[in-house]
Amino acid sequence: MTDHEIRIALVLNGGVSLAVWMGGVTHELDLIRRASGGNDAPGPQPYDAVLADRWRELCHRGEERRRVVVDVIAGTSAGGLNGSLLATAIANGSTLDPDGDNGPWLRQKWIGLGSLDVGKLVPSAGAKSSSVLDGKYFLRQLEDLLKGVADAGESKAEEPVTLFVTASGLGVQQFEAKDAAGQAFVVPDHRYLYGFTSEDAPTYDGAQRKFTVEDKNGLKDTDLLARAARASASFPAAFGPVLETPELAAQPPRIQPGPAESGSWLVDGGVLDNAPFGPVLDVVARRPVNGKATRYVLYVVPSAGIGHASTALPGAKEPSWRVAAMSAVQFPREVDFRSDVEQLERLLLEADASWSDSQRLFDRCLKQPEERVRLKAAAEALQPAYSRGRAAGGVWEAVTIASHDQSTVLDAATALSESEIDEILATEHPWVPAPDGSTAALRDDADGNPSWLWGTGAAERIVRLILRSLRNRIRSAPQDERGDLDKRLTAASDCLMKVQAVRDALDVQLAAANLDLRPAGGAEAVAVGLNDIFEQLQIQRALGDAFATLIAVVGWELVDTALEVEIVSRCTSARTPQQRSAPFQFLRLGPDIPLEVLDELQEGSIANQLNDRILYGSQVGHFGAFGAADWRRWDWLMGRLHCVAHLGAMLGADEDWIRETQRQVLQAEGWQLDAVAERIERLAKDFPVDAGLGALVTMRDELNASPEGRAITKGIADRMVDVSGGLGPQVGSWVKAAAGRKQQPGSWLLRTARWFTEPARQTVWERMVRGAKLSPAHRPAIFEPWLPAATAAAGIVLLVLSGVVDALRIPAAVLAGAVLALSAVLGVVTWYVRRARRRIRAWIVRRMPEISRESRNR
Repeated sequence: MTDHEIRIALVLNGGVSLAVWMGGVTHELDLIRRASGGNDAPGPQPYDAVLADRWRELCHRGEERRRVVVDVIAGTSAGGLNGSLLATAIANGSTLDPDGDNGPWLRQKWIGLGSLDVGKLVPSAGAKSSSVLDGKYFLRQLEDLLKGVADAGESKAEEPVTLFVTASGLGVQQFEAKDAAGQAFVVPDHRYLYGFTSEDAPTYDGAQRKFTVEDKNGLKDTDLLARAARASASFPAAFGPVLETPELAAQPPRIQPGPAESGSWLVDGGVLDNAPFGPVLDVVARRPVNGKATRYVLYVVPSAGIGHASTALPGAKEPSWRVAAMSAVQFPREVDFRSDVEQLERLLLEADASWSDSQRLFDRCLKQPEERVRLKAAAEALQPAYSRGRAAGGVWEAVTIASHDQSTVLDAATALSESEIDEILATEHPWVPAPDGSTAALRDDADGNPSWLWGTGAAERIVRLILRSLRNRIRSAPQDERGDLDKRLTAASDCLMKVQAVRDALDVQLAAANLDLRPAGGAEAVAVGLNDIFEQLQIQRALGDAFATLIAVVGWELVDTALEVEIVSRCTSARTPQQRSAPFQFLRLGPDIPLEVLDELQEGSIANQLNDRILYGSQVGHFGAFGAADWRRWDWLMGRLHCVAHLGAMLGADEDWIRETQRQVLQAEGWQLDAVAERIERLAKDFPVDAGLGALVTMRDELNASPEGRAITKGIADRMVDVSGGLGPQVGSWVKAAAGRKQQPGSWLLRTARWFTEPARQTVWERMVRGAKLSPAHRPAIFEPWLPAATAAAGIVLLVLSGVVDALRIPAAVLAGAVLALSAVLGVVTWYVRRARRRIRAWIVRRMPEISRESRNR
């Protein structure tokens, strides 16, 4: 059997209670990678043993032994939480199921963490907090989770893994750009990106011209990782922002924005739908692969699409302002998802366009000598043009890396003139070949040592060209040729790691340099500064030794041909930035895939129509799965079933295999097929397409079905009232007076408002949580029911007095009139206020159903 790696770059994007569904997906993916791996991988728990055997059998079918490797993970919001857990397990040779006494370990953790118990995730009454939920408690729980996964590891990680976690920065976050006229302008950019890597990474010491391989595990610091994950999941208002510490602001882990002081406040990465596909694919391209491999970008997104907005049809009436407003709210979400898909499509096209034509030319010239002759002649003829292009491109790349203000290509000053290029090429430079028509890969220096004259970008592209060709050849090579191809592939991979280490060292030096094109003679000054860095790092000699070692294994033909392809394909690409790209296949994993296990039941078609509504976590603004532990168990189950459907199809499984494997998932999770079918029907009934507030009512009824749920509902409502001060002190005081259960305002005006809203407040609380106790409001004296009658009686007494006592007739009569008028006003006001209170209460009663006496979902 031959080895075939299925490499997955995992992008997890979803928020709030959808973390439970994504947890089920992550658990199943962790089981697959362990089952398909070597004997050193942690084994499954007894309930998952049959599933692990099925995945292993599927991966080892036929003549290949396929191994699923997850080596890049990016997470946003709740995806950042699950991604951090999986990356920690991989980096520490661990598992997401270290303790299976009560079923899947991660399931138990999410069920517990998703419970809004007062005193835990919901702060206790009177506790000071700027948000509804307790972010400090959540952070402590994340620290314990990550530490538990890391400590369960019993062996060193077999594969490298890189984790990206996103966040959104508050306050002024921007960078400066310049237009063609030199006019500066600022571009707001609140995206934050953090990276954590575990790998045996080579580093280059230019002073000693020495490569060292260090075991770097940025995922060992679980406390720092927990803070980044907590920041990514800081859903506004639900959790308070997270302060960026100096350790988190260091580079790494912070990747974006560039160098800056710490102290930013961070909120949910999903606010900007910040899916970092670019950095993910850059890491994908850097990963060395020694053998046959297929790359997938697996995009886990728990939705079947974006909301439903009205579209005007011929003869249809004009949409209401509410429909228009809701559409305006939905459209940014559409842009977010569409931008993700368009970015992936663009990156996929770039990966193909930047390599496919060059790769075909390279492979064709290796097979057809006459093509190679024509290629060599073309390279020699175009070498001077290539040299001029690389002179301009080298200066441009150096200035771009050295610019701390994130200069953009909109600045025309970065374009070099022909005279500036002539000035650069008038002298020798160690980073660009002389325009002499030579295509020799190496030249000996004065001491007879091999020297590389073509710069670092060309070196990396050439090795990648060779690597891809060797990987394509090894896929179809006979068994007796595989040994030699493996040696060549290993040598090329080692050379690429050295080239990347040199490039990384060069980038560090450039970032610290002061290179600027704007002064007179700036281009030549940049070229001289670049010379100094190349000579300081001894780059020509280091890369010369690396390529000499490569040539000793693969031969001159491969390197020379690759260099000639580089010259021909890049001779007109003066300022094209270095793009690390690798071919990949895109796979979206969502909840809208048919469940084969239900295909023989009527409920199967109902499940297909539900799409993402099959998840409780998709309801109530993605807070739905918080409603009940049983709902979270359901979403977890769906995550595993959907992962089986998607990953099984990716690995070539047929429908029968997927159906039987899903049955095994039901058995492992303790679910019966008829119970799943019944739950599908209830979901369709409880959460129709136009559920609206009905979904919130269903969640309320479920919470009120148990004492724990009632305590949770009451605690959350109390917290929402308590944090209303965040809307402003005055607004908060009015909200607390009108809606709080126990508040006793100090001012007369607020006490009056509390009394006026008492019927409405009592009705809302009665229909929100059963048995809630409210402090009575004191009626202001002006609204006492006896006051109009007493005032009228006083007026009548004064009127009688004016008729009896002549001396007081006029003043008593005037006063009696005033008192009687006041009595009438008080009567009208009292009647109007009483009617308004009744009407407000009746309006609430009509729109807020009573609490159901029993749970329909338990």
